[in-house]
Amino acid sequence: MSRKPRLTRSGAIRKADALRRWQALPAHRAMKPRPIPYKHKGSTIDEDGIRITGTLDFIEAVQSHLKALLAFEGIGTRLGVAFSEITDRETGARITDRYRCSIQVHQRGGEAALYHYAHAPNNAD
Repeated sequence: MSRKPRLTRSGAIRKADALRRWQALPAHRAMKPRPIPYKHKGSTIDEDGIRITGTLDFIEAVQSHLKALLAFEGIGTRLGVAFSEITDRETGARITDRYRCSIQVHQRGGEAALYHYAHAPNNAD
């Protein structure tokens, strides 16, 4: 489903429309994230990425369905993973046993790509 969703005036997608789109998706659709350019500066909120929050068990259950993303940890791209305990916005205190995990694909720079190519298991002498 690649047709653009109908948006409200504020830019939201209504829940019923979101669920209808989700339900219509074919199973095991290929993931094709656009890598964040090498040396990108500033926010990446408008880039492809995933954010999962909750208990460690919930996050790992969701990650188990995202194993295809592991293929992007390689020679030309790397996974940017931020995984930490959540903090309360008002008090700054950590919320025990509640986490956030953000995942994005980044383009590797030339030197890093060459290093990873040279050290890839299939290229070892």
